[in-house]
Amino acid sequence: MLRKTFIIMALSLMVFPLLKAQQIEGELTLEKAIGVAMTNNYDLKIAENQLQQAKNNNTIGNAGLLPSVSVNGGADYDFTDSESENKIWGVIKNEDASSTGYNGNARIDYALFDGFGNRYNYKKLQQTDERQQILFKQQMENTMLNVVQSYYTVCSAQQVLRLAKASMEISKERYQKALDRKVYGQANSLAVLNAEVDMNTDSTRILNAEQNYVTAIKDLNVVLGAPVNSTYSVNEDLSFEKLFTSEQVVASALTHNTYLQSQLKQEEITSLDLKLAQAGKYPTISAYGQYGYNRTDFTNNNSIYSQSNGVNTGLSLKFNVFNGGQQRTREKNAKLNILSEQERTLQLKSELERDAANAYTDYAYKKQIIELEERSMAQARLNFEQTQEMFKLGSVTSIEFRTAQQNLLNVAFNYNDARFNAKVAEFNLLRITGELVKN
Repeated sequence: MLRKTFIIMALSLMVFPLLKAQQIEGELTLEKAIGVAMTNNYDLKIAENQLQQAKNNNTIGNAGLLPSVSVNGGADYDFTDSESENKIWGVIKNEDASSTGYNGNARIDYALFDGFGNRYNYKKLQQTDERQQILFKQQMENTMLNVVQSYYTVCSAQQVLRLAKASMEISKERYQKALDRKVYGQANSLAVLNAEVDMNTDSTRILNAEQNYVTAIKDLNVVLGAPVNSTYSVNEDLSFEKLFTSEQVVASALTHNTYLQSQLKQEEITSLDLKLAQAGKYPTISAYGQYGYNRTDFTNNNSIYSQSNGVNTGLSLKFNVFNGGQQRTREKNAKLNILSEQERTLQLKSELERDAANAYTDYAYKKQIIELEERSMAQARLNFEQTQEMFKLGSVTSIEFRTAQQNLLNVAFNYNDARFNAKVAEFNLLRITGELVKN
C-alpha cells in the first residue's frame, strides 16, 4: 500500500488539482487524502514558494557573472538675460538668450576579477537551491505524516463511534427484554432501572464519540487544506509493510534522512561563505565601455549649436590595503561558523541515531501490542457471547452481563487504538529513514 502511496504522491500535483477548494464527498482513502494535501496544504504551498524563490535566485546574473548595462539620457532648457561691461565695447546686453541641450550615453561594466567571489557566490546560490529542494521534500514528509496522524485519528474516532452504537443496540435489547420480563413477572423494577441507566450511559458515550469524530474530521480538513465543514467517512482498512531491521533503520537514517541531508548542505554553504570572505583579500579589476552623445542648440548667441559624441573605455583596479581589520574578522568568523555547523552535524547524527533506534523500538512494540490485543479481543468476544447466552437463560445477573459487555467494548477500543497507533509509528519510521517520499 505504501508503494502505491509513493506513486500517488509523485503524481499528485497533476492528478488532484481539481480537488482544490471542493467538498470531499463519499469515502476518503489515505491515498486520496495525501493527494489532496499535496495540492492544497498551506505549509506545503509556502514551501513551494520558497523553493521557487531559490530557483529564481540561482542564476549567473544574480551571482554577478554577467556584465551590467545602463542607458542614461536627459534634456534641459536654459533661458537667461545677461549683461556685461568692458573698457572697449562698454555695456553689452544679451536679452532672451536660450539654449536647449540633449545628452545620452550607454555604459557597460564588467568585473574581470574579484578574487573569484562571483564564482563562489554562484556556487552558493546553487547549493542554496539544492538545500531548498531538500527542505521542500522535508515539508512533504511532514505534511504526509500530519495527514497520516490526522487520518488515523479520524479512523479511530469513526470506529469508536461505531462500537458505541453497537453497544447501544445491545443495551436497548437488554432494556426491552427487562420490560418484557417485568410484564410477565419474571423481573422487578430494579432490573429495568439498571438497564435504563446503562442505556443512558451508552447514549452519553455515543454523543462524546460523535463530538470527537466531528472534531477529528475538522482537524484533518485543516491539514488537507479542504473546507473545514467537509464531512465524509474514511476507509479503515490497513496493512503493515515488512520493514528493515534495527541496524538497517539506523543506517538508512544516517544516509537518507532529509534533516541530516539539509544540515550537510548547510555545511557546504558555510564553507563557501569562508571562500567569499577570503575573496576580499584580492584586488578587484573591472572594465567599462561607454558611448556618449551631447548637443546644445543656442538662440540669440554667437554660436548656433555645440555637439560631441564618442566612445570611452577603461580599466579600474581596486585593492583594499587596510580596512581596520574587518577582512581578518570576517574570515575568523566564517571559520567559526564552519566549526559550529560541523558540531551541529555531529549532534544531529547522534540524535538521529537515537531517534531511529527509538522509532524502530516503538514500532516493534506497537506491533506486539496488536497481537496481544487481538488475542484479548477474541477472548473478550467469546466471554461476552457465553455470558449473553447464560443471561438469556437467567444463569447470570444483569450486572455480570453488563460487565462482560463493558469488557468487550474496552478491549475493542484498545485493539482499535493499537492498530492505528502502530500504523502511525510505521509511517514515522519511514520518515526518519528517508523512505516516506521518493524522488
